Amino acid sequence: MVEFAISVPFLFLILAAVLFFGRYFFVAQILLNASQEGAKIAASTANLSDENTRDLLRGFTTAGAQSNTNSVLYAALSAANLLSQGNSGDLPQGSKIEILPWDSDGSPGDTIPAGTVAVRIDYPFSLFGTGSTGASPNSTMTLKVALSFDKPPVTFNNFTITQRAVAAQQIYQQ
Repeated sequence: MVEFAISVPFLFLILAAVLFFGRYFFVAQILLNASQEGAKIAASTANLSDENTRDLLRGFTTAGAQSNTNSVLYAALSAANLLSQGNSGDLPQGSKIEILPWDSDGSPGDTIPAGTVAVRIDYPFSLFGTGSTGASPNSTMTLKVALSFDKPPVTFNNFTITQRAVAAQQIYQQ
């Protein structure tokens, strides 16, 4: 029983790490795939300087409200239950999808080569919950695993995952 009591915290730490990194890699892969598919479609879409065209392409408004359920980006996030109501709804609080260079906010990560178009997705990652819980990267809901009474616990914090894909434009954009 003493050996079991000593090993349980380490087993919980390993279990928490497997869950945390497994969920992280799942969400990151979904976001990467969605941004790649979105960039491919944006590269062959005309009139991206129009806000409505970009809203239709990304499936959401710049505020994150659903605008086109037939969008590839909407379908990818919906299939992975990463929307506010699981497989439907708006982007979770703290999420955004940008079609660059038009939606650029001037940050260094928005710089892309001339003649290309990019799709960048920022998504709040939380181990507990999905977009349906409305968890944000600033949420206080984190996992802490204590290995002993005299040392601070190991903390698995929430953060924002960013994925970006770039494609050469196939249609001349003004």
